[in-house]
Amino acid sequence: MEIEPGVHSIQVPTWTFMGVYVPNVYLVAGKEAALIDTGFEDREAARCRIEYIKGLAPLKLAYIIITHPHPDHIGGCRTIKKATGAQIVMHSLAAGKARMVYHVTGDMLVGDGDVLDLGGIRLETVYTPGHSPGSICVYMRESKILFTGDHILGIGTTVVDAPDGDMTQYIDSLKKLLKYDIRMICPGHGPPIHEPERKIEELIEHRGERERQVLSSLRQGKKTIAKLVAEIYPELDQRLLELARRQVLAHLRKLVKENRVRVTGEEYALRK
Repeated sequence: MEIEPGVHSIQVPTWTFMGVYVPNVYLVAGKEAALIDTGFEDREAARCRIEYIKGLAPLKLAYIIITHPHPDHIGGCRTIKKATGAQIVMHSLAAGKARMVYHVTGDMLVGDGDVLDLGGIRLETVYTPGHSPGSICVYMRESKILFTGDHILGIGTTVVDAPDGDMTQYIDSLKKLLKYDIRMICPGHGPPIHEPERKIEELIEHRGERERQVLSSLRQGKKTIAKLVAEIYPELDQRLLELARRQVLAHLRKLVKENRVRVTGEEYALRK
């Protein structure tokens, strides 16, 4: 459906884990069009999206922009490219993983501030590492809309998945977005966000609160990641324990980098 003039959300039912919202795929249309992310490698889902795009003929899909190389965002890339001939666009730091893991080659590698002109609509690349090293958001300056991939979700918070995810970069990237004039956020999962500044500030505060929990648990003598996870996430579903472990690791790596925590083997402790 068209959620804003020239902005379409092409959702299809697909498998998700633990109630997570299905991946959002957006089409931005000027004289030419760009697809932002492609969903999972699911032939039926890709077919539905290809049919939607072709239903907008004579509009041409010129670009497929990948916000980051994770399976629910890059999976349908090759199928949609084959059907439309669109160029695949991604950040230069995402190119290696995209090629090696998903066999997707970027036709156009972009950096922070690069602009794609769709003819009347310009899409600006905003480099936002943290969730992954090569994560980008896409800023539609004319409409003040920001497409965030997994950097910001419509509901809840994203995973900063260490060691690829970096908590310091994630928080810095959130602060960077506060400098943009944003009217609406179109996230990679979940509903649109109509109070962008409030949402970004809440995410920064949430990470600060989680860091304070880690520091408090360390003061109580919880020295290993397993003990920290048990203290911070006491009722977590067992299927999410590994994600929680890597999330805590991301916070610890930030604190070690800041020289506030030391690590010896598998044990962590506050620096005096």
